Amino acid sequence: MQTEFSAGCGEYRFFNMFSTRCRKESEGKKMSVEYCAYPFLKEESNLCDYEIATDRLASMLSVARHHIRHIPQEDLLQLMEMIYHANGSIRGNCAIRDIELQKLNILYARYSMHMDHFVLPDGCIGASYLHVLRAETKAVIRIMHRIQQEGKTVEAVLFDFMNLLSNTFFMLCLYENKHDGFLEREFISRSYV
Repeated sequence: MQTEFSAGCGEYRFFNMFSTRCRKESEGKKMSVEYCAYPFLKEESNLCDYEIATDRLASMLSVARHHIRHIPQEDLLQLMEMIYHANGSIRGNCAIRDIELQKLNILYARYSMHMDHFVLPDGCIGASYLHVLRAETKAVIRIMHRIQQEGKTVEAVLFDFMNLLSNTFFMLCLYENKHDGFLEREFISRSYV
């Protein structure tokens, strides 16, 4: 069954573009949208990996929202939207600008908590999800460096955004744990003594 799309909707035109690209990449075999999860999956560059990783980051934040009890949903939705703007910011125009960086900086400052030692990625369920998001954001940054090594331009503001996002997730972890009554467990590494 082939899905029919109305010509007036931008999102449908977007998916039609993907369907056309999938058709071209499938060795001449006609393919409808249902058979194309994402048209760039066969790329050899890390760019598609970045887009999948940022999509995963936004999706994981969506799951986390249902378990985070002490941070307003509006703040979490704002982060999710920023992550989706970052998603297309290497292949297309960089949609992360100084204004987004300022908004993220405001969130970081709002939830900032003093911490002078390492802690285990532990705590209440909301903080645990936020720790996963923090770690996943660092994985996104690694992919961005690989893309840059491939010769593709990655805007400095995007690196700043992702690094600040990871640190913001960490502050959200501490905030969520504190307001849930969970005491952070210090981690003392034997590797860096």
